[in-house]
Amino acid sequence: MRTDTTVRDVMHREFLGVSESDSLSDAAALLVDEETNCLVVVRGGEPVGRLESRDALDALLDATTAGSDDGPAPADLTVADVMGPPLPAVAPDDSLAAVEERLVAEGADRVVAVADGEAVGVVTDGDALAAGAPRTGTGTEAFGEEPAAGEPGPDGAVLSTAAAADTDAERRAEATMDSEAAERAAVATRDETADTDGGADATGGADGGSTQGVCENCGALVPDLVTANGQAVCPNCREI
Repeated sequence: MRTDTTVRDVMHREFLGVSESDSLSDAAALLVDEETNCLVVVRGGEPVGRLESRDALDALLDATTAGSDDGPAPADLTVADVMGPPLPAVAPDDSLAAVEERLVAEGADRVVAVADGEAVGVVTDGDALAAGAPRTGTGTEAFGEEPAAGEPGPDGAVLSTAAAADTDAERRAEATMDSEAAERAAVATRDETADTDGGADATGGADGGSTQGVCENCGALVPDLVTANGQAVCPNCREI
């Protein structure tokens, strides 16, 4: 949801309103025709109440069932006889977040925007939900971008904060390393790999000199490993 979205951005400037003196039957017909569940009751533009479909229906049914002897006939009922308290009021410049808070706090499904004492629009809970829903879809992610630390990537993997820091450090190092330094690093890596193969120490030579390491024949760790027949062996195995 955009933090700068206001009531003015999403409100319906044309809304359904009735006056207190309107016939309840006519107001009920308007509710049915417009397929809505609430009308704003205004007095010279000022919102003074609300007429909900359930209240209108209950009043008309009660008047029909009771008969004329015990109360007014359905045709005599007006909006003023049934209307409830005004809808929660907000200003056109209020944020959409403030509207959502009012809707939840007061258990209402709509608010009325009021400017200079007059109703100028209506915002329903559906309007607030639609305006606050995130806009997502295929192709919205930038090409080549990696997910932020702690967020799942396209394959579902989550990049931790530490991993993100390591990745950034490696990229900075690679960006500042010249080609000659990179080649030296690669050669050093290959030398270390070659030295560890066969269990020989990095100080070992190919001329039969004494080195420390693991005998390739018996597996013993000895301080005087020597080379014999292309193998790094201990003195005991060399004599065999």
